[in-house]
Amino acid sequence: MERIHSLYLHVPFCTWVCKYCDFNAYAVLEGLIPAYIDALAREIETAGEALPIGPLDTVFIGGGTPSLLTTEQVRRLMDRVHRIGLAPGAEITLEANPSNVTSEHVDGWLRSGVNRLSVGVQGLQPDALRFLERLHSGSDAIAALRTARAGGFSNINADLLYGVPGVKLAGWLETLEAVLAAGVQHLSAYELTVESKTRLGQEVRTGLVPMPGDDEQLAQYWAAAERLETSGYEHYEISNWSLPGFACRHNLVAWQYRPYLGCGAGAHSMFRRFDRSTERRWNIKGPQAYIKQASASGHAVAGSETLSPERALGEAAMIGVRLLDGTTAARGFPVQRTHLVEAGLLAEHDDLVRLTRRGIELANQVGAAFLV
Repeated sequence: MERIHSLYLHVPFCTWVCKYCDFNAYAVLEGLIPAYIDALAREIETAGEALPIGPLDTVFIGGGTPSLLTTEQVRRLMDRVHRIGLAPGAEITLEANPSNVTSEHVDGWLRSGVNRLSVGVQGLQPDALRFLERLHSGSDAIAALRTARAGGFSNINADLLYGVPGVKLAGWLETLEAVLAAGVQHLSAYELTVESKTRLGQEVRTGLVPMPGDDEQLAQYWAAAERLETSGYEHYEISNWSLPGFACRHNLVAWQYRPYLGCGAGAHSMFRRFDRSTERRWNIKGPQAYIKQASASGHAVAGSETLSPERALGEAAMIGVRLLDGTTAARGFPVQRTHLVEAGLLAEHDDLVRLTRRGIELANQVGAAFLV
């Protein structure tokens, strides 16, 4: 098995699960957090002993809402991470809700070793935040970004959603301008997608909520891309922009199809073997079942699958084509590649195959073409 240099830790707890959320997240279960941290710490320790892992170049604490943890609980998890070993200059990210970003929390996170903060802004306009069921205000979100900067974070991401019903292009650009003025180094802008099993999915199906049309969503996307480019941000992945040197290294591991370990309820792992096969593994999803299993044995694997080299290459092409610089993996599919180039969706440059502007707009369909 190839050595693993990236670790994802999942914290599934939220004060409230927003109606559009399709992640493994649970509300009103904060009482389980102490036992969950015990179980997660044990899983990290067991993995460090059983797998070829470290030194870690990236660590990502995601959720859910990891900022619900006390700073002592974050420090405890990071103590286990340090035992595995960190590479010099390792990127260590923690996701946070704006309402949890206080001076005290910022200081505690930095002291524990976290050096990158990803703040779930999502929107700033009151109507948008009410629709999205976010518990913070727009001023709370901007204050959180400024508090993180003032407290010592020099690598901050803001997550935003576009295509929110009721938010027109002008309002979306006002949100973008305000976030840029707060001085973030990285920005993720995601289309508000309707997942069938969410409450938003039910509202759309029943006609209660009409979603913006494709043209309106694309107008917001390309307007953001143009504005970010003029501000010096590099568009390096379909939904991600950064100032030079601040691309999210942890997410690049997934997009470049490199191995990673996931610990926590519902976390996924991807391992590469020297015979070029790939193993995907996933944990038990429910927090209570996860706590029981991980506490007893140090692991909580629910299932796994081994991909053939051909299937793995298809996945690598599907995911890698999201990178604006392109991917070499698509070279392994000459028929599909030629068809997509002729359709104006892909362009070739040396050994790289990359999306055209129209290809970006149809990226899901382009990527799916490689899953033969």
